[in-house]
Amino acid sequence: MEKIIYPAIFHKDEGHGYWVEFPDLPGCVTEGETLEEAFLMAGDALDCWFDDPAQDHPKSTPITEIKAEKGAVVQMVQPAPYLSEDAKQFFIEEAIEKGLEERKLSKNQAATILAVDRSYITHIVNGKKKPSPDMAKRIGLLLGFDWRIFYADSAGAL
Repeated sequence: MEKIIYPAIFHKDEGHGYWVEFPDLPGCVTEGETLEEAFLMAGDALDCWFDDPAQDHPKSTPITEIKAEKGAVVQMVQPAPYLSEDAKQFFIEEAIEKGLEERKLSKNQAATILAVDRSYITHIVNGKKKPSPDMAKRIGLLLGFDWRIFYADSAGAL
């Protein structure tokens, strides 16, 4: 089986974060708040690109031939089968913490709104408990993220 790997250009966004493009794959773009998140999202973007049977599979340009503006980072990226359980838990924890912060809620307040014990939320954040699909949907809705992150497979697919 042919290994899929493509060069990506990571651009620093003027506001914050990074946006990513694949010169060989027009329209295959993504973004992330940090360079690390942008790299993970780039793997997801490639995974989505190659899941679509209608998309072309052009030859990958050698990284030495990629031209990027000053300050951009060029990196070879593979589709998403890199998401370990630890990485998945990191994203769950980050999504919950960010959601709480953005909505100016404490874990106690979120637990009250969700009609669960605060320790339940803590166990989810710490990876000791996985919410039911219904609770995952409620948590995602309350905190503003895709609830399917709790059920992403080891390849990061939702």
